Amino acid sequence: MLGITPAVRLSLGLVILTISILILAQAIGLAPGAERQQLDVRKRLAETLASQVGVAILRGDELLLQYLLESTVERNPEILSVAVRRNDGVVVAQTKAHTKNWAKAKPDESTPTHIRFPIMINGAKAADFELSFEPLLSESHPIFKLPTFVLLIIFVSLSGFVGYWYYIKRALKHLDPSAVVPARVRNALNILAEGVLILDRREQIVLANNTLIEHLQRTEQSLMGKKASSLGWFLDPKQEAQDYPWLKAISSGVKQTGVRVLLPDVNEKETIFLVNAVPIMDAKGASQGTIAVFEDITELETKSRLLEDMIQQLAATQVAIENKNKELTFLATRDPLTNCFNRRALYEHLGSKFDGARTGDAEFSCIMADIDFFKKVNDTYGHAAGDEVIKMAANSLREVVRDLDMVARFGGEEFCVILPGAPLDQAQLIAERCRQKIEEKVTNGIKVTGSFGVTSIRMGALTSNELIQQADEALYYSKQHGRNQVTCWRPDMKTIIVDTQHH
Repeated sequence: MLGITPAVRLSLGLVILTISILILAQAIGLAPGAERQQLDVRKRLAETLASQVGVAILRGDELLLQYLLESTVERNPEILSVAVRRNDGVVVAQTKAHTKNWAKAKPDESTPTHIRFPIMINGAKAADFELSFEPLLSESHPIFKLPTFVLLIIFVSLSGFVGYWYYIKRALKHLDPSAVVPARVRNALNILAEGVLILDRREQIVLANNTLIEHLQRTEQSLMGKKASSLGWFLDPKQEAQDYPWLKAISSGVKQTGVRVLLPDVNEKETIFLVNAVPIMDAKGASQGTIAVFEDITELETKSRLLEDMIQQLAATQVAIENKNKELTFLATRDPLTNCFNRRALYEHLGSKFDGARTGDAEFSCIMADIDFFKKVNDTYGHAAGDEVIKMAANSLREVVRDLDMVARFGGEEFCVILPGAPLDQAQLIAERCRQKIEEKVTNGIKVTGSFGVTSIRMGALTSNELIQQADEALYYSKQHGRNQVTCWRPDMKTIIVDTQHH
């Protein structure tokens, strides 16, 4: 049986496309004879509606009659209006604009746009059912207001142009002779830096350029006719590809890109290729082979791995440096005995916080604390016992104050507590709780008490040093007036302390 030639196939396609356009024109009412079908539909519709209206008249139900008329217009877009007219010419029911729509009706006969249908009751004509329609398509299209024949020509012209253009474009694509790679491209392929294989539909090598022959370390004659998958390479296990890209391109007819293929050599080293495979299609759209391009990315991969190693080492070093910096920062800001902030950290923290509180008119308080008769503890129990007492006092302060407060060892057995946002009465209450906490604890059989001085930014301190000085003066007042107590600073307290020292 003789095969169908491309010319016959093209002709059949055009015939089928033409028939499809005409069927579509018929379906949307643009083909000749559509107006006759439309008129028949209108007659049948008038008969059906007239029988329903007759039932409503026979029942004498005016509401039902009006509902039937209005619903008729709503359900049928081509009906403009309807009415029921008695034999004496009086309209007993109608829809909107019927008088205007019926003005062009002929007195004694129906037309395609104005249909008069008699309503018979008990064998006698009781009334006329009047229907006003849109013009037939043959007369004028309801949307475009053009004759149907003109619209048919426009429709066939536009749809034919688009349909034929798309069909011919696809046909020419399959018949393009340039889709098959000619043998004359050999010299052009040999100057490429990438390796190239041209395979037939059975995966047999038809052409290999010089670059790939050098990578394979074989002669061109030994490669001809061999299957490409038998040359010793394998897929990179790190990727998702399940088959060689050239085999997939031949079987699916779809271009394959970016597939990594490894080729080991005699020294057990691997050459890494990035392979793209493009199918070669014949005039019938069947795959006749493929062109596979092999890009050697071994050096690039080696440098990429070295770079990744360096980045990982750098990241590890960076983490170590950051950890060491955090450790150094911690050591530089902490008192080694109590783990409280040291005096240097206190002043760095206090400077910025105090200025911010003054600028924002916020509450800001300070507590100075001191262990009573600490020298006696050292002289009686030794410095090791004294260190334990100091740590107990520091822990007691931390147990009472808030998380946002700062506890610093000011020197020896003296501590400073910074309370941002706390008013004087709250700071006094915290200091009293700290005093009670220290008094309640026993450290290696040793009981001590503490004296406290409290002040607030509201007491007039203009600098952070002046704030600490006020708290220290209040602490001194507690020491001079019985110890184991909390004293709030007053403006006249400095004079009292000086007078006490003089006496």
